[in-house]
Amino acid sequence: MTVHDRRAFIIGGTGQIGRATAARLAEAGYAVTLGQRRPRAGAAESGGVVSVQVDRADTDALLNALDGHDVVVDTVAFTPLHGEQLARLAGRVGSLVVISTGAVYQAPGLPVPIPESWPTVERDAHDYPAGKAALERRLLATPGLPVSILRTGVLHGPHGKSLDHWSFIKRALDKRPHVVLAQDGRSRFPTSAVANVAELIRLCARRPAARVLNIADDPLTVAEIGARIFAVMGHEAEIVTFAGPSRPDGLGFHPWNVPEPIVFGMDRARAELGYRPAVSYDDALRQDIEWAAAAVAEAEAGGGGWQDVFPDLVARHGRDVWFPYAAEDAFVTGAQAGVTR
Repeated sequence: MTVHDRRAFIIGGTGQIGRATAARLAEAGYAVTLGQRRPRAGAAESGGVVSVQVDRADTDALLNALDGHDVVVDTVAFTPLHGEQLARLAGRVGSLVVISTGAVYQAPGLPVPIPESWPTVERDAHDYPAGKAALERRLLATPGLPVSILRTGVLHGPHGKSLDHWSFIKRALDKRPHVVLAQDGRSRFPTSAVANVAELIRLCARRPAARVLNIADDPLTVAEIGARIFAVMGHEAEIVTFAGPSRPDGLGFHPWNVPEPIVFGMDRARAELGYRPAVSYDDALRQDIEWAAAAVAEAEAGGGGWQDVFPDLVARHGRDVWFPYAAEDAFVTGAQAGVTR
């Protein structure tokens, strides 16, 4: 039986990262409290994990709830105001871990890979990356605050509202014989398995410090990602590519569609904390596939579809570019016939 001799509090504990982190910390011997703004169906409570309702707009109540914990994990900190709240935890908690994003890195001209020391976006911008960057600066400037800031790529894992890998998973489920990818299939854009984000959180909790760490999967090309998904699913499909961006009808579209590679350096996490992935990339894919296939099947049984399971995919890219099967078939037929398009 696990003895829960340390206490953890996760703000946003019933979200994708929160669920994975709760399981990882409970397994490591923490009594875990999931903080949520309102009760949510399906919030897991077992094995040292409980849920409480807390409104982060009430700063005093929030800080009182967090006081004395060995580790506080904030998965939903976005703004300088959130930074002001968390800065008040100096001297009140053992370790603070805050989820940020690689979108804070200043472009263009990104190196490959991007180290944590690369400059972040300017202070006078007013968007999601700028808010995260300002939050980071506020926390790192707070004396005596043992805050680990984790910059993630695009998250994947169970219980998310977005899963870029669905682009290939659905094709395998539909038994498609081929997929067509723009940018010669060479695009690289960082992804982060939530199980491995949770593992890095565990390591940060045990070794408090003020630090910034990247957390991302191996930097595979989009064609390599597709091949790995098809292999895990036991599906054979030809990966066909063409140069340049995707086309207006969706031909060649994929969520990693960038002309230059974006890769996060992972040397610091390995060197400072001995980070190693808790799950392999293929095992992370198996978790994605199992959960996504079941969630979409349930949505379809209720008269919905994958768009209801992954609304953030639709919000980012629209509904019409994802699975242009007729255009793919025509393109592949034309390529086989030697027709230039």
